[in-house]
Amino acid sequence: MNIEMLRHFFAWCAVINYAMLLLWFFLHIIAHGPLVALSQRFFGVSTEKYDSISLRAMFFFKLSIWFFCIAPYLALRIMA
Repeated sequence: MNIEMLRHFFAWCAVINYAMLLLWFFLHIIAHGPLVALSQRFFGVSTEKYDSISLRAMFFFKLSIWFFCIAPYLALRIMA
């Protein structure tokens, strides 16, 4: 496995993960009511708590993308 292949790997990982994050965000915006109702039914979570958990999880996922996909990609980009 060479550096060029690793760069492509991290670039595609970042693209796929950002697509998943955008899908999650749009589902949160578009289907907010049914998702909250489902969470209330199964877990007994209030709307405010659901929003807090969901937005924190999105933030953590975005940080993870930066640390584990974009930062290694940029490091490999600088190296070669």
